[in-house]
Amino acid sequence: MRIVAALVFYPMLWLRGLVLFLGRLLSGFASIAALVMLLVSVFTRHRFWLLACMFALGGFLSFLLLQLYDSILFRLNPTGRTLILYQ
Repeated sequence: MRIVAALVFYPMLWLRGLVLFLGRLLSGFASIAALVMLLVSVFTRHRFWLLACMFALGGFLSFLLLQLYDSILFRLNPTGRTLILYQ
């Protein structure tokens, strides 16, 4: 079982930097888009409330997926040592 965990763990650990970069980029763009849409909704007659909420939810789900990715890495750690993941 440790071999299977190692076969999954090390590629995931190697790809962690790319996954974090893309996830933070997606989360940041979604959060900025949600704020801009809320401001446009407040100051104009256009109503983007639902779209702004969807973008905010998308940004938050992206953050949650990044946390899930790290928790999977913690559980798959085949070395038995304490794993420290820097953000």
